[in-house]
Amino acid sequence: MNRFRILGALSVLLLISLNLPAHATHHHHHRSTAAHRSGGCLLTNDGRMTCAPNAQASAPVMDANGTAVAAADGGSIIGSRPDGCPHSYCGCGLRKYLGLADKRLNLASNWARLLPHAAGPAPGLAAVRSGHVMYIEAAAGNGQWLIRDYNSGGGLSRLHVRDVRGYVFVSPRG
Repeated sequence: MNRFRILGALSVLLLISLNLPAHATHHHHHRSTAAHRSGGCLLTNDGRMTCAPNAQASAPVMDANGTAVAAADGGSIIGSRPDGCPHSYCGCGLRKYLGLADKRLNLASNWARLLPHAAGPAPGLAAVRSGHVMYIEAAAGNGQWLIRDYNSGGGLSRLHVRDVRGYVFVSPRG
C-alpha cells in the first residue's frame, strides 16, 4: 500500500470520527420512531449515519424506511471500496450494504436483469444504467434524489443528491 492510500485512509477515518456524534456508537439497540440529529448528521432508526453539512432543517426528506433524513447537497463520503469487492465495485458495495448474497449483483447490469423493475424512482429502489447502480435513499425535491452511491468517483462512495433520469429502477427486496 503506498503512502497516498494510507494518508487517504487516515483522512477518511479522521473525517468520519469528527462527524460522528458521541452517542452514535453507544445506542445501536435504540430503535425509537424518531431519528437523532447532531452537528449536521442524522442517525436513522436502523443505525445508519447520514451527514449533510449544508442540510436545511426545514426541508427534511424521507429515507427508504420512512425516516426523516437531511438532503446532502455537497455529498458526504461514506467510505471506499468494501473488502472483497472488485475494482469496479458499485454493484458489490450496494449488494453488501443491502445484505444480498447473490454475487451476480456485483455486476451493475445484472441488477436490471435479475431484479423486478419499478415504474419510477422511489426510496428503497436501486437506479441502474449501463455500468452503474446506486441506491435511492430519499426524495430531495425538484426531481432530485438522495443517493447512496458506491464507487461514485475517485475510489470513494458517497451519499449525495443526484438526478436519476435515464436510469432503470429495480426493487432489491424483490
